[in-house]
Amino acid sequence: MSDKWVRVANFSEILGEGLGHAVKTGGLDIALFLWNDRVYAIEDLCPHLGFPLSEGIMQGGEVICSWHGWHVRIEDGTCRRERERAKVWECEVRGDEIFVKIPA
Repeated sequence: MSDKWVRVANFSEILGEGLGHAVKTGGLDIALFLWNDRVYAIEDLCPHLGFPLSEGIMQGGEVICSWHGWHVRIEDGTCRRERERAKVWECEVRGDEIFVKIPA
């Protein structure tokens, strides 16, 4: 089966650059972040202890978990000096709608 694009939010729901927006689709918890005029979709669970990344803030391309301060790169889900990583999904803005490419 091929991956499918799923509408997850309106662009107007994004609160601003660096602030997360939590969505759920197909059993997935996803955090959306606007950074450098692009929307990113990352798993809404910090790889450290599972705290919602959508409650963190983004600085310099990394989401900083508000629980223990872990830094998770928005582009690939990697963490500083750690092997754990968060899942990331391809994301597109079409008009005022945000779509995420999820496994079928």
